[in-house]
Amino acid sequence: MSADRRRDFSLDERIVYLNCANLGPMPRVAVEATRRALHLKTNPHLIDDRSFYAVPDDFRRAVAQLVGAAPSDIAVTDSTTFGIMLMVNGLDWQAGDQVAITARNFPANRFPWQWLERRGVEVVEVPDDPEVPEVERFAAALTPRTRVVSLEWVSYRTGLRRDLAGVGALCRERSVLCVVDATQGIGGLHFDLAATPCDLLVCSSYKWLLGPVGVGFAYVPPATAERLVPHNVNWFRVAGAEDFSRLAECELELVPGASRFDKNAPASFLDLAGAIAAADYLAEVTPRAVEEHVRGLLDRLVAGLPAGYRALGSLQPERRSNILCFAAATPEETRRAYERLRAAGVIVSLRDGAVRVSPGIYNSEEEIDRLLALL
Repeated sequence: MSADRRRDFSLDERIVYLNCANLGPMPRVAVEATRRALHLKTNPHLIDDRSFYAVPDDFRRAVAQLVGAAPSDIAVTDSTTFGIMLMVNGLDWQAGDQVAITARNFPANRFPWQWLERRGVEVVEVPDDPEVPEVERFAAALTPRTRVVSLEWVSYRTGLRRDLAGVGALCRERSVLCVVDATQGIGGLHFDLAATPCDLLVCSSYKWLLGPVGVGFAYVPPATAERLVPHNVNWFRVAGAEDFSRLAECELELVPGASRFDKNAPASFLDLAGAIAAADYLAEVTPRAVEEHVRGLLDRLVAGLPAGYRALGSLQPERRSNILCFAAATPEETRRAYERLRAAGVIVSLRDGAVRVSPGIYNSEEEIDRLLALL
C-alpha cells in the first residue's frame, strides 16, 4: 500500500520522514484544495455569504465521519488548547474542586488545568505507571471533590495508548466529566465514540489528521454543550446572523449545540480547505488501514533493533499506537543515535531521552530498514 500512497504526498525523496507525531505532511489533495481556496481569496467576488457557514459545516462533516460523531456536535477550533479551555472557562468551578490528569501530560492538556489553581481548584496528577492500568490509577486518585478527569488518548512521550473506554466508564460511575485529548491518535488510529464515550474530545489537525497548523475540532455532545457557558462571543453563531442583510436586527442569542463554541472567524477558508480535504482523504484510506500499515512498520523496527537498543513502553497490541520510542544504553548514546539519524535525512524526534518514531501511510519497509542500518 505504501508505494501507492507515497504518490499521494509530495515528500522529498531524499528524506525518510518518520515524524508524523510532530507534524503530519499534507497530502496532495489537501495542497490542491488550499490552492483553490487561495484562488477564491484572490478573487473574492467568487465567495458568497453562504460560504461563511458552508465551509465550517463541511469541516464538521469531514472530521465527524472519522470519530463517529454527528456534525452538529463538532465545534471548529484552532488548537487542542482551545478545546480544553472550553471546559476550563465554561464549567462552574468552585474553590476546592479537583481535576485529575495524567502526570506529565502534554502542555496543552496540563497548563490550562493548572490555570484553575488561581481559583482554588486542585490539580491532581495521576502517576504515569504503564505497569498499572489507567482505571486503577484514576480510581485511586478520584475523590468526592473530583469534577473532571482529563487524559490523552496516546502519550506523546511514550506512544502508550490509554484505556479510554475503561476510564470513561469509571467517570460515568463516579459522575465525573471525562475530557480526552485525541491529537496523537485521530486520523492514524481507528476510533469510535460509541465505544469510548466522553464529555469532551479535542483534537488538532496538524499531526495525524494531516492538516494545517491552526485548525482543530472539539466534540461537544449535547449534554456538555448545555452545561458549559461560552466565554467567547462569536457573532457568526448568533441566531439569525447567517442573513448578512439583517445583521442589525440580531439579538445576542447564541445558537444551540456545539457550534456556539466555534472559534472566531470559523470560516478560515485557506486553512479549512486543506483540513477538509485531508480529513476526507483519511476517510477514504480509513484510519484502520493507516493503523495496520504503521503497525507492520513498527513491528519491523522492533524486530530489527540492533544490540544495545531497546524499545520502550508496552508492546501489548491494545496499548500500542503509531508511535514507538527506543533508547540506547545511555542518554548520551541515545542522543548521538538521534543526531546520526537526522544528519542522514531520517527525520525522527527526541523526547524524554528516547528516539520517537512515528511513521505514516506514506512510509515503507525500506525506509525502516534505512533507519536500522544507521543504528
